[in-house]
Amino acid sequence: MKLLTVNCGSTSIKFKLYRMPEEVVLAVGKIENIGLGNSLLTFISDNYLEEQINYSVADHRAGLELIIKKLSDSFRGVIKDKSEIKAIGHRVVNVGDKVSENSIIDDRIINLLEESCELAPLHNPANLTGIKVCREIFGSTLNVAVFDNIFHKDIPPKAYLYGIPYDYYEKYRIRKYGFHGIAYTYMVSRLAEFLNRALKDLKVVAIMLGGGSSITAVELGKSVDTSMGFTPAEGLFMSTRSGDMDPAIITFLMKKEDLNPEDVDEIINQKSGLLGLSGKYKDFKDIEKGVLEGDPDCIRAFDSYCYRIKKYIGAYAAAMNGIDAVVIAGGIGENSSLTRQCIFEDMDFLGIIVDKNKNKNLKEEGFISSNSSRVKVLVVRLDEEIVIARETFNLIK
Repeated sequence: MKLLTVNCGSTSIKFKLYRMPEEVVLAVGKIENIGLGNSLLTFISDNYLEEQINYSVADHRAGLELIIKKLSDSFRGVIKDKSEIKAIGHRVVNVGDKVSENSIIDDRIINLLEESCELAPLHNPANLTGIKVCREIFGSTLNVAVFDNIFHKDIPPKAYLYGIPYDYYEKYRIRKYGFHGIAYTYMVSRLAEFLNRALKDLKVVAIMLGGGSSITAVELGKSVDTSMGFTPAEGLFMSTRSGDMDPAIITFLMKKEDLNPEDVDEIINQKSGLLGLSGKYKDFKDIEKGVLEGDPDCIRAFDSYCYRIKKYIGAYAAAMNGIDAVVIAGGIGENSSLTRQCIFEDMDFLGIIVDKNKNKNLKEEGFISSNSSRVKVLVVRLDEEIVIARETFNLIK
């Protein structure tokens, strides 16, 4: 059976076509800069290794129609027509606590997604657009929503409630929801495979480091706390997001700088984090290059970034009364040995000892902890699409 996974951003579509249940990838690609006049298509399959072509893709409908055209191309394609695709799995960032499991998409789910757009305004509207367009283009083909926050559904009230009037929770459902759940699903499953142990026997700290960064405590197979909260802005600071800060800073700046709520939202989500602290860069590669060259602005941002992560590891060790393993992934987590070394330095009191040679010379996946480390530290190469494909296949069987 052929199954398509779709991840729609505000100006992008990422996709993979699988043959299930064998989990064979038939084609993979993405369209970037949708609606901006200079869209770029990347398409990879066995029949054609890779191409990057400029198109003018006006909207997500045009983008998905272009993807179908490439998938069914008589020379480069891997299907005869769209009818071969029996299901489509969609990543959905946050639907709040209104559902507790991944779902086949019907009108009820569409309504819930529309009501939840304000919970993830940068992601949910784009996810919803992709779903609606796929329902129009593919007709009766089943669409499945795989929710990023479902992984965190077991977080207890003591961890997800904020210290604000409880009425706001009851009226507006203001609480910690958590994100990156699809990534964490993959990460902890790979950890269990590497350790050859069941997740129900493990206390794990999972660290997702990329443009968006978060950290999660997974106790006996369940998420019990996570750094991102009501929105993705809480927790670790990121490329442009502030992460944790004193909430009174917001009203202070509003008075001092004559800011409105939209201005503050832009500062928190678009002008802070690595960009804000360095005053120069939001791309971590530029930050790391600056660190190696001794740039004090980059060093300031880098040191603060690593410190926040280290602090959360300690907090989650306390919350779970110990750690058996740490698993790390994401563009930064997978590729920056410097960051990993900085995070795990001087953590032997927790039983975490990283082998410098293993860490520096890691090529793909593997343990970077030393043989004497009581806590195993694993780096994995993230594959969120296979999680979406598996969940979709299991739901439609």
